[in-house]
Amino acid sequence: MNIFTIFQDDFIYHDFQPLYDMGEHRTLYAYEGLLRNKYNENPESVFQSAMKANILYKLDTLSISKALEHFSGNGIEDCKLFLNIYITTILHPSFHTYFSDLMDRHPDIKGRLVLEINESSAEELWQNPLLKESLKELKQYGVWYAIDDFGQGTSSIKKSIEYEPEIIKLDRYFAMNLAQDEKKQRFLSFFSQFYGNDTLIVLEGIETKQDMQVAREIGITIGQGFYLGKPSRLLA
Repeated sequence: MNIFTIFQDDFIYHDFQPLYDMGEHRTLYAYEGLLRNKYNENPESVFQSAMKANILYKLDTLSISKALEHFSGNGIEDCKLFLNIYITTILHPSFHTYFSDLMDRHPDIKGRLVLEINESSAEELWQNPLLKESLKELKQYGVWYAIDDFGQGTSSIKKSIEYEPEIIKLDRYFAMNLAQDEKKQRFLSFFSQFYGNDTLIVLEGIETKQDMQVAREIGITIGQGFYLGKPSRLLA
């Protein structure tokens, strides 16, 4: 696949995976928009190709625009929308103008958009002093942000303290066999107590009822994973 074909033929779209409040009645909390393409290429490979071709910003903003347009067009009003974004996109000189225009087109999303930043992004990007300023500017639109895949990097705790995200999404590693793994249970219990009052914790990768129940008992309120709901197209 030629990466530029994506823009010429408009071959990207999004599936949306639900996030649930795992309380007794299990209520829908949000959807996460996930990039897909009609070539069935791995999304990560698509972004890597865009990076090599120096068009990552163009692809990232196109992905955000299309996901938001589809989500907003379905008239969903009672939940949040999670979208992945690269730090380099947030730091791009054109981003804030682009984002302001985006919010003007979709005023219904104000206060409901969560931007997910991958925790394993290059350390020098996290240390860029402009990042905190850019994130602060986004607050005027009611944007929350989440540190995604928390636990993959070597300085996860430091980032969570310095950047004070509204949401932390724990890497799916912590959900795998959670019901049988006492070490993971102890870690998540500590984690929930440490962050619970200030930061919303989301556990990704929940694939069994037992793992969901244990996560809930530990104090993790929001979950995402195949057991709770697979990515799919939104029905108009």
